[in-house]
Amino acid sequence: MRKIGILGGTFNPIHKGHIAIATAAMQRLKLDEVIFMPACIPPHKQNVSMPSGDLRAAMVEAALKDWPSFSCSRLELDKEGISYTADTLRILSKQYGKNVLLYLLVGSDSLCYMDRWYEPEVIFRSAHIGVYCRNTEDYASLRDYAAMLRENYHATITIFRKSDMVEISSTELRQALTQKDEAKVQEFLPQGVLKIIRENNLYSGQ
Repeated sequence: MRKIGILGGTFNPIHKGHIAIATAAMQRLKLDEVIFMPACIPPHKQNVSMPSGDLRAAMVEAALKDWPSFSCSRLELDKEGISYTADTLRILSKQYGKNVLLYLLVGSDSLCYMDRWYEPEVIFRSAHIGVYCRNTEDYASLRDYAAMLRENYHATITIFRKSDMVEISSTELRQALTQKDEAKVQEFLPQGVLKIIRENNLYSGQ
């Protein structure tokens, strides 16, 4: 049975930390591939200004060009409207059928409120959950919360970490771009992504 990871987000912008998460997930969960899923309108960021879906997808594709096991899906972008994970997993489950096992890849911060997401029972029924956490995070608390989700939703959850996980966020990189912190920009942004940002004058005024 093929195992496919789904890594969603705004990717505003995508950076090397996202690649590190996907790489760690492939190793820990023995995935065959990882699909990056740019959101159209995330439920928790409905009023946040960001580059168009086309530009964010272009950045994802540029970042993944040297990673044959990683791909970008436009499913949520083309669907338009609010991007609910439950709806996306319904579509993917129907598309792939029973011969593919889906893994939804989320951060530890997301795990702690997944029971408040839209139709959580659909999410836990449709996919296994892979949770990536930093070494500095409280692993025991995450484990306890995962146990609660397993009991209440019969969720299948695996928590993994990687000692050399890239510690950076898209918010930090947007600030670095605005402040012209070239050292941080060059360290954490793939060159293809940076090229698109420069060509389209993204984040210069934030």
